[in-house]
Amino acid sequence: MGMLSSFVDPFRALSRNAQLYLISNSIQAITAGALLVIYTLYLTALGYDASFIGLLAVVGVIGGGLGIVPSQWLVNRFGWRTMLIWSDMIGGVAIFLQLILPTPPLLILTSIGLGASVAIVLVINAPFLAANSTTRDRTALYGLNNALQFLASILGSVLGGALPALFTSSAMSESWLLQAHIPLLATSLQARAYQLTLLILGALAIPSIIPVFLIREAQRERTASEPRVAHPWRERLDSWRIQIYVGVRGVIGRFSLFQALLGVGAGLWFPYFNLYVVKHLGLSTFLYGLLTATATVLLAVASLIAAPLSERFGKVPVIVICHLCALPFLVLMGAIPVLPVVCLAYLIRSTLANIPGPPLQSFLMEAVPERERVIANGVYNVSWQAAWALGAFAGGLIVNTLGYQAPMLIAVPWYGGAALLFAWFFWRGRQRVGEIEKPQAEADAPLPASEFFRRD
Repeated sequence: MGMLSSFVDPFRALSRNAQLYLISNSIQAITAGALLVIYTLYLTALGYDASFIGLLAVVGVIGGGLGIVPSQWLVNRFGWRTMLIWSDMIGGVAIFLQLILPTPPLLILTSIGLGASVAIVLVINAPFLAANSTTRDRTALYGLNNALQFLASILGSVLGGALPALFTSSAMSESWLLQAHIPLLATSLQARAYQLTLLILGALAIPSIIPVFLIREAQRERTASEPRVAHPWRERLDSWRIQIYVGVRGVIGRFSLFQALLGVGAGLWFPYFNLYVVKHLGLSTFLYGLLTATATVLLAVASLIAAPLSERFGKVPVIVICHLCALPFLVLMGAIPVLPVVCLAYLIRSTLANIPGPPLQSFLMEAVPERERVIANGVYNVSWQAAWALGAFAGGLIVNTLGYQAPMLIAVPWYGGAALLFAWFFWRGRQRVGEIEKPQAEADAPLPASEFFRRD
């Protein structure tokens, strides 16, 4: 009951919009958990190699840029709810087409749409939750959001590992569904097992759009002193100029550089980890699903303890120390290719590396004025996405030439450099734990457009 109340009580205290948003995210996390387990296994079963998987990651980031760059203007023009609905629809169609028509041209094209869909959600996520919370409970809300998604993805991870094993078992492998020639289904048994699993679990994500339709959009009224925009194209151009500007200045530029270093490190090894343990070390798909589910449980716990740790020690120390403490376990994963060692190190490393997530989101949202939050979150996320894609592309080439272990070892200095750089940026003198922010009333005060580019 204590564990349940740790979710129920904070959830009841949320606003209606925040509750609906968390419900939608949790439903989608079931499908995301399955994709995490078997998506790259599905592609390799179709005959694609690590280099092509890396190429899809790069193309996905191009789509992410198409979603992130105009996000500020789109959110202002159409609102949170409309953009979330479009994101769900674009992402759902893209995944469906990838599963039924997995040809190289269509995989590349739909990766652009999928990247744009994910990017829109990444941009909206933190500002939307910030707008529906107070400064006091914001870190706890981010932690609850992450924890609920992690727990929901456990079901997807377990099913993503169990269903292919079930389909390829002796009892099912001779069934008509797996043996008959059916248009749009893969011909090989293993690829069809992955395909059917993803189609079934993808269907579970469809109801996630219902809570989004129920979100109440706040109506923004134009004040008498605010000029009406005569040229929408000029408004869009100014929005893009502002995004580029805030991406290289002050706090946002520092956050973006930190995220870019982390993104390269993650891209080098993470997209190929399931291939490493399943193809190289011989772990079954079912057991890999259980491994991912166990990691997800630990990530949920990490999200829940992030807020009290941040209050006790400060956001910046938690972010820096946890990232540094995770590095030795990444070294173990690459240096000792023994299955029990790799699995245990993976669980510990994932837990430590994900504790900083909620305080980092909260820290960013408190460090910028409210009017810049969507832009800031967009720049912050696109820096990670672009760096992750470059890392994934390089990681695919490294896997093909040096094997699966090398990318993990090469990623270590990228993670370590990111943590040390973050400490240098924000853990000095008065720039400790939130002291870089202006008072909230001042930070959220409207700024004339003519003064925006003159800020320090």
